[in-house]
Amino acid sequence: MADTEATEPASTPAAPAGEKKPPPPQRWVWSDMDLDEREARLGEMTLWVDWLIKTYDIRNQVARCWYRHPRIVEHLTALYTGWFRTYAGDPTKLGLRSEAEWIKDLYAFLPRLNSASCQTSHTETPAPTLTADDRAFSEWLDEPPTFLTAERFHPAKAQKLRLAEEAKAAAQARAARKESGEKKES
Repeated sequence: MADTEATEPASTPAAPAGEKKPPPPQRWVWSDMDLDEREARLGEMTLWVDWLIKTYDIRNQVARCWYRHPRIVEHLTALYTGWFRTYAGDPTKLGLRSEAEWIKDLYAFLPRLNSASCQTSHTETPAPTLTADDRAFSEWLDEPPTFLTAERFHPAKAQKLRLAEEAKAAAQARAARKESGEKKES
């Protein structure tokens, strides 16, 4: 996963003339990251979450143990990557009101950033108990489920590859049209 190298939640200064700009931020898919990348990204996001809580004074609206709840981690990931794109991404791809839109998104997400069971300290949500009578689950386990044995994956890779192939084909078609047009003029 190639992502930008933001380590602190601060706007990225413009690259000096002649210097290559960093690539735009990519999507974060936790299940597609290796362990070192997950750790680095979580550290990066933790700095940003601390900043977010202080800046927007939302300490009572974000679970103190947010990092222990995959649901909250995913929501904060979406907010962080959206924030990064808005404030440090490619300015040509932003709307005139993108900052205001991001703040609206933040407030829309706030109800999802807390955990009712963790008001004073973290409480693990108990996993559902399976009974001996749960035959469907037992049968599923007996069939070596691909869910448990599958390699890591990124759910959008197939779409990304398809779009890349379409773009390549379109570029080849443009080149062919251009070449045939140049030959006619000669």
